[in-house]
Order: sequence, then C-alpha cells, then structure tokens
Amino acid sequence: MKRQLYTKGSNFERELKKLFENKGFAVIRSAGSHGVDIVAGKKGKIYAFECKATSNEKFYISNNDVDKLINFSELFGAIPYIALKVKLPGELQRKSDKKILFINPYLLVSSGKNYSLDYHKIYPISEKIEDLL
Repeated sequence: MKRQLYTKGSNFERELKKLFENKGFAVIRSAGSHGVDIVAGKKGKIYAFECKATSNEKFYISNNDVDKLINFSELFGAIPYIALKVKLPGELQRKSDKKILFINPYLLVSSGKNYSLDYHKIYPISEKIEDLL
C-alpha cells in the first residue's frame, strides 16, 4: 500500500513537471523528501511545490511538510504552493473545473500534527494552474 501511494505521488510530480515545462518554465524535480518536490521558474517568477495526490475528499498533510515548504520558499525567494491532485468520485469530479488544486500554505490552519485539507473547504480558496501562469 505504501509503495502504491509513493508511485501515485511520484507520477503526479512528473505530470506537474511536464505541465510547467510545456508552459515554458524551467523545472527541477527533487525526488525524495527534501522540503519541496518541484521548483519551477520563468522570467523571475519562481514557485516551490509540495505535491500530494489523493482520491479522498479529506486529506492530511504533516506540519513538517508544510514547514519545510515555507522555510525553503522563504530562503529561496519562491512562492510556495501545495499542489494537490484530487481524483474524486464521479459527480464531484465532473463538476470540478480544477483537477489540480494549488493551495497557499499560509492560508492553512493546523489541527495538531497535521493540516486537514477538506476538499469542500479548500476548493474555494485554491487556485487553478492558469492563475499561476
């Protein structure tokens, strides 16, 4: 099961890397847990992404993962985002205009050791890829 989750996450990282490269960004993917998964830049605009993929409406991300993303981004001069690919059950997925949610980590509120990302609460404050381009 753990291997399957790793594969889903790494596949999403590669997908996001290719998506930004196709939009003219220079992109670096950092395999493993080094603080960020992807750094993308174009003409002075730099983004740092922590990538997650889920098929659940509620998802948890550790405080440590968010802290590493924010600390790296501040040191590097990047704009941090959690890139969350959500594959929802039928009807919800069809109604969604966002297949990947870009979430500003500064808007999240910790609930102990983790941040709770409820799709219905996160969706309205998330951004689309077009917003970043």
